[in-house]
Amino acid sequence: MLRLVAVYEQSGQSQKAFCDSAGLNLSRFGYWVRKVRKEREPTAGFIKVDTGALPMHAPAVELVYPNGVKLKLHGADLQLISQLLRL
Repeated sequence: MLRLVAVYEQSGQSQKAFCDSAGLNLSRFGYWVRKVRKEREPTAGFIKVDTGALPMHAPAVELVYPNGVKLKLHGADLQLISQLLRL
């Protein structure tokens, strides 16, 4: 099915026209087109931030994002906090 989706995307046809000419079920083919496109989307993930060795007595900073996610940082410097806020 992945190959058919690639052929369809290069054809310039509508999904209906492509399915009619190839003898495919339109709703089933539409499902595969959506699935393939979704798999191509980059996914959000975590990035590694090297903090080096931190002293145990370092003060903590807590960031609370609008979506409710809380991030507590012990001994974080301003540059690191700035990087995290830009995510």
